[in-house]
Amino acid sequence: MKKIVFITTHNWDTKRQGGFHKFAEATALAGIETVFFSFPRPYYGYLMKREQLNPQVIRTLKKGISYKVGSGSVLNVSFPTLRLPDAAGRFLPDGLMNFLLKKSLGSFRSFAKKFLAEADCFVFESCEGVAFVDKIRALFPQARIIYRPSDPMVYASVPERVKALERHILMTADLSLIVNQEGVESYKKSIPDFDQKVRYQVLSNGIDLDSYKKEYPVPPQLEKKQSVLYVGAWEVEWSLLFDAAQKLPECNFVVVCPNYPADKVLNQVEAVENLTYVPGIKPDQVPAWITNCSVVMVPYVTDFYKDRPLGITAKYYQAMAAGKPIVAYCDTPKLADVGVTVTYCYEDFITAIQQALAKGSQQYQFDLQGREWGEICQKFISACEG
Repeated sequence: MKKIVFITTHNWDTKRQGGFHKFAEATALAGIETVFFSFPRPYYGYLMKREQLNPQVIRTLKKGISYKVGSGSVLNVSFPTLRLPDAAGRFLPDGLMNFLLKKSLGSFRSFAKKFLAEADCFVFESCEGVAFVDKIRALFPQARIIYRPSDPMVYASVPERVKALERHILMTADLSLIVNQEGVESYKKSIPDFDQKVRYQVLSNGIDLDSYKKEYPVPPQLEKKQSVLYVGAWEVEWSLLFDAAQKLPECNFVVVCPNYPADKVLNQVEAVENLTYVPGIKPDQVPAWITNCSVVMVPYVTDFYKDRPLGITAKYYQAMAAGKPIVAYCDTPKLADVGVTVTYCYEDFITAIQQALAKGSQQYQFDLQGREWGEICQKFISACEG
C-alpha cells in the first residue's frame, strides 16, 4: 500500500486521541502517503463560526494543508459542496438532498486528480462522505474500499436517506471494520442476510494506556474534592444532573462536552454552584481530566442505549485504565459484566455516585491490553493491505 485516503468528518488539527487520527498517524509513520479528506464542508459553513465550519478552515482545506508526522506527513483537504442542513430534508426529496450533498461549484474529478491520484486504499468513516463511494470506485477501480463505522448510522434518529447511504457502502466496500459486536447486531437488523452480503471484521477502538497511568496538574474545575466528571461528545441528561447536584451538594459535577446545550440549560447551570459546564477541551488534555477526577460519570439521555447500542466504548476504556469508579446512566447493560455500575433511574444514579465516591479507585474485569492503539493500528493496516 503506497497511498491511503481517509474520508472523515474531522479536521486533522483537532488531533483527536483516537479513531481516524490514530489510523492516519500510523499509516504516515509507516511511510504510506496519507490524505485526510474532511467531509462534509458545505458552502453555508462560510457563514458559521464552528470548529469544522468556518470561512478560514474551508478556504484552507480547499487548497490543502500538510502536517508533518514523524518522518512522514498527512495532507488535509476538503471539497466544499452545496449540502443543505438536515432540517431541509423535511421539505426536499432524498434524491435532491443527496445530489446537493455531492454537488460543488468545482469538479470532483479535478479535485480527485489533484489530491487523491494514485491512492490504492480509501477508508470511509460513518459520515455523509460515504455518498462518494460510487464516484471513487469509478475513478479508482483498482483501489481497495474500506468502511470503518465509528458510530453506525442505521439508528432511528438518523435521516432515512443517510441510513440508505450506509447500507449501500456496507454492501459495496471490499471490507468493513466494525467496532464491536453491538455494531454487527445493529446492521443485521437493518440488512437482511447481512453475513452473506457484507464482508466484515470486528476491530475495536483503542486506548493509549500509558497516558492514563501518569500524573498531571489538576485542572481548576476539578480542584474541589469529590469531583464527578463526564467527558464526551454525546448529549447528557441535564435534568438528572440538576437533581443529582441538588441532592449531593458535597459533590462537584463537571460536564465537558463540545455540544452546546440550549441557553435555558446554560442559565440553569450558571445558577447551580456545584455543577460546571465546559464546552470542550483539547483531546490531548483528556488524560489529565480523567486521572484527576474522583468518579467518571456517563449520564446519557434517558433510553439513549436503545437507539444507539454502542457497546463498551473508548470512553470507558479511559476510566478503566485510570482505575476510576464509573457510574453510567442509560447505557448498555453489558457494562455490568465488567464491573461498571449502570443505572436506569435518577434515584439509582444518585445512590451509585455516593457509593462510587466511597470507593476511591476500582479495578475492572476487562482486557485493555488487547486494545492498545499500537496493536489496533497494526491490525488496521494489515486489513487495509488485504
